[in-house]
Amino acid sequence: MEITSLSNEKVKYIKSLNEKKFRQKYNAFYIEGVKVVSELLDIYKEKAINIEFIAYSLNLLKKVNGYREVLEKVKKSGIEVIEIENNIFEKVVETVTTQGILCVVKIKDISLNDIDVSKNILILDKVQDSGNLGTIIRTANAFGVSNIICTKGTTDVYSQKVVRSTMLSILKTSIVYVDNIDEMFKFLKENDYLILATSLKESSYLESKSFDKKCAIVLGNEANGVDAEILKKSDKIIKIKINDEVESLNVAVAASILLYEQFKNNKK
Repeated sequence: MEITSLSNEKVKYIKSLNEKKFRQKYNAFYIEGVKVVSELLDIYKEKAINIEFIAYSLNLLKKVNGYREVLEKVKKSGIEVIEIENNIFEKVVETVTTQGILCVVKIKDISLNDIDVSKNILILDKVQDSGNLGTIIRTANAFGVSNIICTKGTTDVYSQKVVRSTMLSILKTSIVYVDNIDEMFKFLKENDYLILATSLKESSYLESKSFDKKCAIVLGNEANGVDAEILKKSDKIIKIKINDEVESLNVAVAASILLYEQFKNNKK
């Protein structure tokens, strides 16, 4: 039966996930769109992703190419499905032009001890822009970095702006938020990470040999860069050589360059 009321409990639950406090309360978020839902249904068992339920509006979904295929996957999944009237669906989601389908996904409770310490790590220190954060997560996934640590003050990775821009990479990445910097450095040192922080001041230019060891790369806030305490505790401070006419790079662009150089070096 199609849901036609905003007061429906499932509808209210989905709508609440647009706010950080409720994502934290329920430990959940949603992923929206035909392509990403279709891809999610292909990998959720392999990746042990906990999908609570799927919601869709048939009237909206019919307007999108590939809707028959995704509905077939939905039916075969065995996951709980609810159908929502199109006007209600549009009021529930943040997207201006919605494609009419979403999955509510439980957030994995991950700590530092759950990180695969055989792999490189990316550390994001108070990165604020949602677009930058989403792009960085997707780029990290593209270059084989599946561990991301976010310091206190970094934007919530499960906001819709971030989730949309990751194109499902958020579910292929172990993301840990840490409040205690000392605890983070203790973990990194105990597991033999070379900590490379980025800064325009008192730094050396990036070289391929910078990535000869297992690394934790630190990228900082768009306006203020990496926190001074983190810079002090890092093993090396690096920067990317650019034209003198430009003061600095966007943090997502810098992440792309650093992660590519690391990826290239590790493939040698």
